[in-house]
Amino acid sequence: MHSPLAGRNCLFNREQRIKRLPSYLLVQMMRFFWKEADDASGTKATKSKILRSVAFPRQLDMQPFCCDRLKEQLDLGRQYEKRQRDEEEAANKEGFERFRQEMEKSGKAVSESTSDLWRKYRETKRGEETKKHDELLYRPHGLGVETGYYELVGVTTHQGRSANSGHYVGWTHESGDTWSKYDDDSVSTVKTENILDLRGGGDWHMAYYLVYRKLEIL
Repeated sequence: MHSPLAGRNCLFNREQRIKRLPSYLLVQMMRFFWKEADDASGTKATKSKILRSVAFPRQLDMQPFCCDRLKEQLDLGRQYEKRQRDEEEAANKEGFERFRQEMEKSGKAVSESTSDLWRKYRETKRGEETKKHDELLYRPHGLGVETGYYELVGVTTHQGRSANSGHYVGWTHESGDTWSKYDDDSVSTVKTENILDLRGGGDWHMAYYLVYRKLEIL
């Protein structure tokens, strides 16, 4: 492009930054493209599907894409979040020690390793942690502090190798690690690990649209 200031053609770079984070973030995966004709091979131009495996995170960090002013605000939220995590970690250590002592008194921890006891302790906390996670994820926005993190709550997938046909399926988060799969009139339950397997690379369902919800802390 010609630059009046330089008096010659120049290459320009344009950079855009986010000034305000939305409540929901929709990410579209590049799964379809227009393949141009190839005279050498005699193939015509056509729509094509990209089958490449593309992993996506359960939690998405948007801070690197924000303007400097917003980054500073998010840093404050992250500092506050770290203090909360440190307090929770200390409380978990105390809770585990009480749990271990109770197990030893009952004679159930004689042959148990520390890692096995820790796993059992975490099982006792699972319901409480799931409730806390869901409250954090689905709390009305505007009541807490932003950190720049988003969590995956919905996925639309396309199954099939052709860009002209295939099958679309919806996947939505319900609670904790539980998701619902909506396949026409059939609804079934899946886990988070099944959702993260929707990265493509073959004939299985592959993510096309990803829906993330903003996380805030109190």
